[in-house]
Amino acid sequence: MGPAFNNFLSTTSTRAHVMKIIAVVLILTFHGTSAGPIPATSSDFPVQTPLEVITNARTLTRRLHEKATTAYNAFIEDEFKGDYGYCAEQITWDELVDVRMTAIEWRQMEDEERLQRLRRDLQVYGLYLQEVKLDELDKDGHTDTADKVEEAVHQLNGLMTAIAVTNNVLGFTSPSDVSEITSTNLRDPPNEYARSLRDCVVLREFKSLVYRVHRDFTVLASKYRR
Repeated sequence: MGPAFNNFLSTTSTRAHVMKIIAVVLILTFHGTSAGPIPATSSDFPVQTPLEVITNARTLTRRLHEKATTAYNAFIEDEFKGDYGYCAEQITWDELVDVRMTAIEWRQMEDEERLQRLRRDLQVYGLYLQEVKLDELDKDGHTDTADKVEEAVHQLNGLMTAIAVTNNVLGFTSPSDVSEITSTNLRDPPNEYARSLRDCVVLREFKSLVYRVHRDFTVLASKYRR
């Protein structure tokens, strides 16, 4: 056979061995191993500080206040031709008074209690906003207002998530969720005019509530910034 033929066999065998190695590497690269992906652990994610989560919630609250103001203004324009007198501060809805809080009550609360209270109040208004949106969808030409209310609800959902994260980072307990409107009168006003008044008061009071929540997060941020 001769040396040349032996060299050919040696070279061919080496090439075949190399090709097998490359094939195995490609299979592992594209298909992975039988063990599957390595699960992520808590150490793989950045740990947020109390100040960071509070600041994030405060930022989301500011954005929500902008959305709430836009929805309120759109409602007044569509429903009352821009006349804010129809929704003056003197006009209230009894069931919504419970959500209000005096300055004395607010000062007497600890941070955890205050955070739980604002979370509950925001959930209550989230249910009211859904009622307002449904009312606006039922009215001809009011889809723009319904869209603005929906944008506020979407922003509210983001804030509620941020509040849950804040509760967790601060080691606070979260209160039980508010799942439905208990007041029949508030859920189903007796006539169309009463429904319009309810909706305007809901949007007005929601805007005020969000402003108060922003104040709460500002106070919390100043404490954890020290």
